[in-house]
Amino acid sequence: MFYNYYEDYQYDSCVSKGICSIGPRTSSLQEILVMYLKLLAFYTLELKNLGGYNKDAEIVILDTISTLMSNLETQNEQFQKILIRIKTLLCQSKKTYINYCKEEKIEPKFIKTNIKLDEEFDITKLIQQGEKEYNNRLESLSPERKNLFEVMGNIIKSLSINITNIKSLSETEGLEEEGFYKILVMLNLLNYQDTTTEEILNEIKLSAELDYKLSSRLDELKIERYGEPIETEVSISTRPNKAILVAGTSLKELEDVLEYTKDKNIDVYTHGEMILAHTYPKFQEYTHLRGHFGVGVENCLLDFATFPGAILVTKYAVENIEYLYRGRLFTTDCFVPKGAVKIENNNYSPLVESAQNARGFKRGKQKGSIKVGISKYKLESELTTLFDNLKKYKHIIILGPENHNKRNKIYYENILKNMPENSFVITFSYKRNCENILSLNGRTDFSTIYYLLDKIKAKIKDTDIDISIFISKCNKHTISNLIYLSEQKIENIFLSKCTPIMLNPALTNIIADYYHIKATEHPVDDLKIITG
Repeated sequence: MFYNYYEDYQYDSCVSKGICSIGPRTSSLQEILVMYLKLLAFYTLELKNLGGYNKDAEIVILDTISTLMSNLETQNEQFQKILIRIKTLLCQSKKTYINYCKEEKIEPKFIKTNIKLDEEFDITKLIQQGEKEYNNRLESLSPERKNLFEVMGNIIKSLSINITNIKSLSETEGLEEEGFYKILVMLNLLNYQDTTTEEILNEIKLSAELDYKLSSRLDELKIERYGEPIETEVSISTRPNKAILVAGTSLKELEDVLEYTKDKNIDVYTHGEMILAHTYPKFQEYTHLRGHFGVGVENCLLDFATFPGAILVTKYAVENIEYLYRGRLFTTDCFVPKGAVKIENNNYSPLVESAQNARGFKRGKQKGSIKVGISKYKLESELTTLFDNLKKYKHIIILGPENHNKRNKIYYENILKNMPENSFVITFSYKRNCENILSLNGRTDFSTIYYLLDKIKAKIKDTDIDISIFISKCNKHTISNLIYLSEQKIENIFLSKCTPIMLNPALTNIIADYYHIKATEHPVDDLKIITG
């Protein structure tokens, strides 16, 4: 029910160039990759319980999940190196575990698998094995079970990315250690077909809660390092000069690029979710951080093709990128997709050289600016209007950040036009001057929404006012956030249609069934659901 509007995406990169899909070779190798990871999780857990913790396993698992459990067409040679690396570690972990058991006189446990670890590494045989495993999974798993495993995989990826980003900003271990243990538990759960649906749902719930805590910790670290976010006017204009575009979500890597280029007469622009970097005081100190370029992830193919400089895609952000940008596309990811150049050891000289050799902006273009972010202090003050008039309202509705989709724009504008008088709406995307509508800045993240919800719930706890929320922002963390929200006594949660480059139909349909996440359909009908 989420995928009735493909016509709205006729110019979307996902549809026009097929970057949401992967080839059969990659699909088969991903099956093997997941099998290796499940086995490695089993032995790592067993060793951990015996006091034989393997730090190498943590690094390999986090790097692999964060990067490769997505739609990446990785080069043959590179995928082979990755699989050899994991297989080697898996064999070592198994051997170490058996030796531990002998020393402690414990009967070792083993897991049933179709992969023979003692065989010589043969990429052709592995591809065949992957195809067989895929077909076996289709036959042995019910659609329900398969889709729940998809949800687990999505949350595992979100956990991995949050843990890795925390580690990039802090050397202390605490919550991230708990997060990694949860990843091992969930990966190991995938080894057993007899796991009950209740057990799976419980693990998903606990993992989403932990992921929320990790994302909150990450927000704290960002504030400690870069300052409290403030409302900011971000330029979307360009000026004549050589330029670098930084995409993704890693603020640390944007900081590294800005430090490396601060005396090189190169302008730096952000892309997609990286626009939020402009709200931190630390980044406002860099005068060569000129502004923001392009529409966003869903339009990256066109955005990248029209940017006349070098492009850096930070960790865990690259989707299938073809050869259009050969020589101009760089990444810090552990594993590099086709057509990209890897940045090693924070050496950004290849990126700078590429930017200097590119044509750059010859004339520039004046497009004005957009307002981004909101301080928590201002947010509290803006809520005064609502809290002073609570008795007037029965429903509080939150409209999340927009995702630049024409259908969504029309939909949310109609939501605002048809809003009942006994409803108060807080919108991050669509503005309308009305007493019962509070318009905030359009670009924000889930942390702001959680902060907002906490303030509202504290005020309405002794009332019969209900809360509904509309989410249109789709990324690698959306599923995890939606599941966490569903446990927070939010009466209605609506999800706009997401392009498959972000969320596939299996994921969106299963969360609709199990977590009562509703698809946006018709504005008037959806408002009737809210108002009863």
